[in-house]
Amino acid sequence: MLVIPIKTRIMRPGDNLLNVILEGLAATGHEIVDGDILGVAETPLGTTEGRIVRLADVQVSQRAKELAEMYDLLPEVAQLVLEEADEILGGIPHVLLTIKNNTLMANAGVDKSNVPHGYASLLPSNPRESAERLRREVRERLGRDIGVLIVDSRTQPLRLGNIGMALGVAGFQPVIDERGREDLFGNILRVTRRAVADNLASVCTLIMGESNESIPAVLIRDAPVEPVDQSFDSSEMWIPPDQCMYMAIFEQWKAARK
Repeated sequence: MLVIPIKTRIMRPGDNLLNVILEGLAATGHEIVDGDILGVAETPLGTTEGRIVRLADVQVSQRAKELAEMYDLLPEVAQLVLEEADEILGGIPHVLLTIKNNTLMANAGVDKSNVPHGYASLLPSNPRESAERLRREVRERLGRDIGVLIVDSRTQPLRLGNIGMALGVAGFQPVIDERGREDLFGNILRVTRRAVADNLASVCTLIMGESNESIPAVLIRDAPVEPVDQSFDSSEMWIPPDQCMYMAIFEQWKAARK
């Protein structure tokens, strides 16, 4: 599997994302070919889609002030989290644990990194649509049939550091169901599913970095994926809370404390 980092200039609202990516890709000496997967970080994507907010324009509610005091957040950031999150579960200093689009994430994706001072970025409004749009644009402009992956980072329970998470996917199956297959010793797999998109998102996150690398996109070649002419969002990569080991035990723990 070949992984090609694509370094670009800073993205700005209104930029054509593919134009900027192709400018950066040209400097690598590579071109997009059929079967490639283009991984794109959510913050620069959201920037080109106008998903950045000037904090001075945010109207802060009383609830946001309370959350900001409780968890040492900027009140404006707390307000944006309130507006973006489907549910707020709790938090630690500087971070609220939220559910957004069926996914556990910090601060509902509201982020102050890699945006100008005094601004915050929000997740793309529809990562699935963004992935499909990019895939379609590559096909129309370059005549290439590829996969597209919209990438965010996340933390794992009790593990240091960030790994990748797929917000939207187009052109390949994001999850492969291994249930019913036999392992090396003939044992039947009962619960195993492979998070193909999330694993590739982690590859992208490793290459993109988290600070000033200016690598908003990664081209992956010869990835072990199952191509399909479909697009996907978190609903296809979701497990109900009562079937999730972490969430089910969390709910039991909360009930026991009452």
